[in-house]
Amino acid sequence: MKVAFLINIVTPYTHRLFERLGEGLGGGLDVFACSESEPGRHWMLDPPVTYARRALAGLRLHRSYVSHIYLNPGIVPALLRTRYDVVLISDFSPTMMLASICARLRGIPVVISTDGQPDTDPGRTSIVHRIARRLVVPASAAGVGASRGSLALLEAYGLPPGAGFLSPITPGWDYTLPSPDFAARPFDLLFCGHLDDDRKGLLFFLEVVEALVARGRAPSVRVTGDGPLRGVAEARLAAAGVAARFDGYLAQDALAEAYTSAKLFLFPSRGDPWGLVANEAIQCGTPVIASLHAQSALELVGPSGAGVVLPLDVTAWADATGHYLDDPDAWEAARDSAARVTRDFSLDAMANGFLSAFARVTATSDPCSPGRYQPGRSA
Repeated sequence: MKVAFLINIVTPYTHRLFERLGEGLGGGLDVFACSESEPGRHWMLDPPVTYARRALAGLRLHRSYVSHIYLNPGIVPALLRTRYDVVLISDFSPTMMLASICARLRGIPVVISTDGQPDTDPGRTSIVHRIARRLVVPASAAGVGASRGSLALLEAYGLPPGAGFLSPITPGWDYTLPSPDFAARPFDLLFCGHLDDDRKGLLFFLEVVEALVARGRAPSVRVTGDGPLRGVAEARLAAAGVAARFDGYLAQDALAEAYTSAKLFLFPSRGDPWGLVANEAIQCGTPVIASLHAQSALELVGPSGAGVVLPLDVTAWADATGHYLDDPDAWEAARDSAARVTRDFSLDAMANGFLSAFARVTATSDPCSPGRYQPGRSA
């Protein structure tokens, strides 16, 4: 099977996915990225081994560090040069629309994938976004969602019944060492992510820390990541008398040490389609306190028992934080739950969602038809 997979940029976790898909497809995966990277992205990727990767020339409208609009006309000749069995698009930008049109004109099934969810859907407020989704989703042969919320979103825009496949997100790295005990973790609280408030909730995090100080506690804090509010965070924690370590940006191979150095990971998201940092903390055995506004809170943290999910109320977060810091038994129970749930969000599970979608849209009456992917032969 030959698959063209369009994506805005390749990230560490999607690189892992593509390597596994390349294995499952026998090397028949071509990944087309709209850009090599984006502002605020600092990771380095290994060269691809089981798949081909190419960054397209084109234009990018930079709206924010998480919002970009791409126009890459070169995707049209790229899709015309090779006969693909499936074209997968992962956004609704002009580039993706061009690819969708080109594939349909050639009679190639289109699969749409998304990590979006109803709470963060721009189609709620933008007529342009709604029109794009109404044009693309109903005409897609299948859809792949990073969460149940993603599948619900695709179905709301007209994905045919039974055409949705779940592909749970897994981190770009694995943690395989024993998870440190409560007493072996020098920091009480960890914040990891872009240092902003409109999406990641850094100011709310600071309010929780200040509330703990007002209760007579002296929490030790670690902040990993960078962004426009770093100076604000440094000043407020210093004014509160809180011992804090600021790492700045950390490479993938340094993240495990950060997560395992803290007793609790606080994730006060104000709007994440998923929230991969929750997966990263949980695979390291670090209990998570998460907001309702990230799908990973609703589908991973809460159901697993690897932490708690709360509305963005400072008192409730200070109470929950104090509970875990005062009760190592409760903390250990959450850590044990984290270890159990990690296998449900595995690389195999993520890849199998895509492979199942590809198998559906290329199925023929002859299951042994040459050139067709056969379920059960994936990695």
